[in-house]
Amino acid sequence: MELRDIAKRIEEKQGIPVSVRDVARVISAVLTSSDIWRIVDMAGIPVLATCEALRALEEAGWVTFQNDRVLLTANGKEAAARLGIHPVEELRCPRCHGRGLELWPFQDLAHEFHELAKDRPEASQEFDQGYVTEETTVARIALLHARGDLAGKEMLVLGDDDLVSLAAALTRLPKRVVALDVDRRIVEFLRTAAKKKNLNLEVLQHDLREPLPEELLRRFDTFVCDPTESFRGYLAFAHRGISALRGPGGAGYLGLTRLEASLHKWRRIQLALLEAGAVITDLFPNFHEYVNWPYIETMRAWPHLPVKRVPGKFEPWYRSALIRIELVEEGKVENVRYSGDIFTDEEAATT
Repeated sequence: MELRDIAKRIEEKQGIPVSVRDVARVISAVLTSSDIWRIVDMAGIPVLATCEALRALEEAGWVTFQNDRVLLTANGKEAAARLGIHPVEELRCPRCHGRGLELWPFQDLAHEFHELAKDRPEASQEFDQGYVTEETTVARIALLHARGDLAGKEMLVLGDDDLVSLAAALTRLPKRVVALDVDRRIVEFLRTAAKKKNLNLEVLQHDLREPLPEELLRRFDTFVCDPTESFRGYLAFAHRGISALRGPGGAGYLGLTRLEASLHKWRRIQLALLEAGAVITDLFPNFHEYVNWPYIETMRAWPHLPVKRVPGKFEPWYRSALIRIELVEEGKVENVRYSGDIFTDEEAATT
């Protein structure tokens, strides 16, 4: 069994482009942990590709599945040694969790945000929702502030099951905060919280497949979104955000995983952002940590998992990078309608 054969099998069966190194990453993850969710997390390639790789490795006799665990066999360990594959070394700072931020200035915000967020609506599969931990949302606000994209700025949040608009408004630092969401539950929750705390927060129900209202175009300094990760869906969110920025100097914050986006998709997204007039100024790997959603057993990846175990709600495995972009010229995007399904493609795993 050659790693290139496994890579070819993944591409043929799942339509996901992977490299020999990607297959080696899966083996590295199995050398580090026997837990399927830790393996999915540490492999750092699309979930469906990891699942296909594990099944191929099992057929080759390198991996075995026992009692909800994924284990390397003696042959697998010998192969890993022969190929020079080593366990994953996770060296994230335990203080800042690799984000490079001090959150103590935002302790009061964290407490106030927690009191409001505990009554939030549960994530809905209908809208491909999955919200981040409260600490992650506060860390986002801290980063916006550190980059000069919060205080005195007009800010737009596109899709807000993470409640970023609420946390931003609670700081009383932005000049204006507007949140758009298609889910009426979230719209009503944010409106109620804003009224309760007398916040400068406008909340509109809007389906981002539809063009932005004219009154929101070129009106904002900053946008934040955590897009769905099909290529088409990602651009729908990113282009809406860019169309809302006033012009050069406007900043956007977007999430992007390795679990539903291969590096080939990353490249396509980066090129699309450049073509839209933006550059990537910062990239923070694994910045976002997600609370496990209630529909794990009905998500697309579930039937493909070689080991079926539902992770606990606060047993994180789904993480994404945070990307900051900045316009260096007028945004080159069209405010057009996106028809049909924008949530799924070959790499989508959680829809």
